[in-house]
Amino acid sequence: MIKRLLLGLLLFASFEAFAQNKLSENAEMSLITVAPGDELYSGFGHSALWVEDKSKGLSVVFNYGTFDFETPGFYMKFVRGKLDYMLSAGSLSYLVNSAKAEKRTVIQQKLNLSLTQKNEIYNFLLNNIKPENRFYQYDFFFDNCSTRFRDLLEDVLGNGLVWERDAEGLTFREYLDIYLANKPWQDFGIDLVLGQPTDEIADKRNEMFLPDLLMLHFDEATYNGNPIVEDKIIIYEAEEEEAKLGFQILPEYITWFLCLFGIFLSVRHHKSNLSDVWFNRLLFVISGLVGCLIFFLWFLSDHVATVNNWNIIWAFPLNVILAFILFKKPAKKWHTVFYAIFGIAQFMILGFFYTLPQAMHAAVLPIVLYFAFKSFNLLYRTKKMNV
Repeated sequence: MIKRLLLGLLLFASFEAFAQNKLSENAEMSLITVAPGDELYSGFGHSALWVEDKSKGLSVVFNYGTFDFETPGFYMKFVRGKLDYMLSAGSLSYLVNSAKAEKRTVIQQKLNLSLTQKNEIYNFLLNNIKPENRFYQYDFFFDNCSTRFRDLLEDVLGNGLVWERDAEGLTFREYLDIYLANKPWQDFGIDLVLGQPTDEIADKRNEMFLPDLLMLHFDEATYNGNPIVEDKIIIYEAEEEEAKLGFQILPEYITWFLCLFGIFLSVRHHKSNLSDVWFNRLLFVISGLVGCLIFFLWFLSDHVATVNNWNIIWAFPLNVILAFILFKKPAKKWHTVFYAIFGIAQFMILGFFYTLPQAMHAAVLPIVLYFAFKSFNLLYRTKKMNV
């Protein structure tokens, strides 16, 4: 959940710089939660684990979910879901200063653990941060900076750890919508590429993929009947910024404009022979390119959440090619067959738009509406194209 190796966070030059055999009785272990930031890469927050042992002069923050921009083929590996993320370690002051610069609140939860449990967790992290162990296959929902600490505590505490807080009952996509409420275009793009798995309801464990939810579950968690959090401290509280009021161009404004403009062109074509071919070709090319991306993420990447994407019904990858084959005179028989099949598919999406197994973004509705209208409009017009 971090764009780079935690900007401003010190990476220790050597593993031995902070490796200690055992923690002392005075050692403290805390879950650190950094609030969401304004940028997309920081928009979901961040989790870290702080180990402090003043008697040994030890203070180190462990962070999962960090990566290196210098990785060869970085962007292609990122898109394909093959980018290696790593466990890194550094100073709390650098993490806090970075959060202050981005106006993000930092909260500490001191964990009520025995010395044995603290040492087990600490030794696991020391072993995990070794060069041969520190890299892992990141997954935004199921294996990120938050879920790693959830899993670690579950492994160490076993059945004695009970997550008492009930799940919110929201899907993964609904959680993303909440966090992306002020980023409508990013929300639109993410909605387009995430498939049906994103619409599964997240249970109490799975909703901890969000640092905020992990923190809330730790607040109410117990170990053998005792609270797992013994103290909660706000290390830095960012001032709340007033919501910026003003007109914002939303994706659905653009798609409704395109839909109505396309219908207008079709009506004008019927009355004055004003050609709308260029407009239809443009929409087909754009939808086809979106479809190619959906196909790539579905079949050629390791991302779990991008499979079974129903948007491929309207964002058909072959539209990129069909844009330059269709809309010609004389119309061929297969043109008619395509318009009929494509149009029926769009009408089916319209009829079940709000009951599909996958929730589609509101901006998709006018696109599907136009494609449905245009398919049957062209189906009618092909009868005259050969005249």
